[in-house]
Amino acid sequence: MDSAAQIARRTTTGRLAGVLFIVGALASIPANLLFRHPSVGVLNHVLVAVALVSGLGCLLAPWDRIPDRVFHLVPVMASAEVALTVWAVGKHGPVYEWFYVLVAVFTAYAFDSRRVIAAHMTFCTAAAALPLFYGGGTSQQIARIGVFMPMLWVATVAVLHLREGLVRRQSELADLVRRDPLTGVGNRRLLGERLPYELARHRRTGRELTLLVLDLDDFKEVNDTLGHPAGDRLLCDVAAVLAGTVRAADTVIRHGGDEFCVIAPETGEEDAVALALRIRSALLTVGGTPNPLSASIGTAIFPQDGQTPEILLGAADTAERWAKSHRSDQLTLT
Repeated sequence: MDSAAQIARRTTTGRLAGVLFIVGALASIPANLLFRHPSVGVLNHVLVAVALVSGLGCLLAPWDRIPDRVFHLVPVMASAEVALTVWAVGKHGPVYEWFYVLVAVFTAYAFDSRRVIAAHMTFCTAAAALPLFYGGGTSQQIARIGVFMPMLWVATVAVLHLREGLVRRQSELADLVRRDPLTGVGNRRLLGERLPYELARHRRTGRELTLLVLDLDDFKEVNDTLGHPAGDRLLCDVAAVLAGTVRAADTVIRHGGDEFCVIAPETGEEDAVALALRIRSALLTVGGTPNPLSASIGTAIFPQDGQTPEILLGAADTAERWAKSHRSDQLTLT
């Protein structure tokens, strides 16, 4: 099933295709009046009508309910309509060949796969080369198409390069707003996104999930005696240790100050205890503190300890505070 982002993008590009079809049709009307070939004058008007209908269809289509494979028909239809228009106007056809550039731009923007883009552009350039077959292949046609066809590919590559750069930048920015700027692990925003998603997934599968909250012990003493830069370095070291200790499927988050969270999917009580003990052992390897580093850890398990993000986080936080007040046992399950 397509994701909401994929459906939204397909809808946007579908609307863009509609606009391009309509713009091309409207631009053809005055040109047809000037360049209409006597033997195919009616066909010119039919092609304009077809382009307008295609544009309205793309604008009004329910792209959220249309399979993705149907979307591939859009550049094919566009290339075919341009090819028919070039043929219909006869000797003035080169004026309309520039519409292939719109097809190239749309194709490079609409599809992610380079292989798919190459396939569509191969069809587009083949359509652009048709005048060589029905026009006799004069030296002027060969020269014109020999220059025009590479330009289509250059336009495609240029748009593709720009789009992929924008997508990478957007992905980087989206990742940055979900990362703690000091430690590089997830922040509260990521927690607010990932925890509801995981709870919904585990609710469907009926599996358990563990939310672990840990608070560093005596962190204020580090700041007071060694200074805040040392405290910042300690937080970075702790984040690195946590990221290296948990599984690849787990998510480490700095919840605030010296408090961290770990979302551990597919984890029940026994595995939650083992994870917490691994974390406590790993924290002992962190240097730069007057005493061996320890943390008060509280865990809450879905669904028995809470079935919403707020309740589960509250349960884990309560368990962590209880562990903080009972320093002899710094691991608590709710």
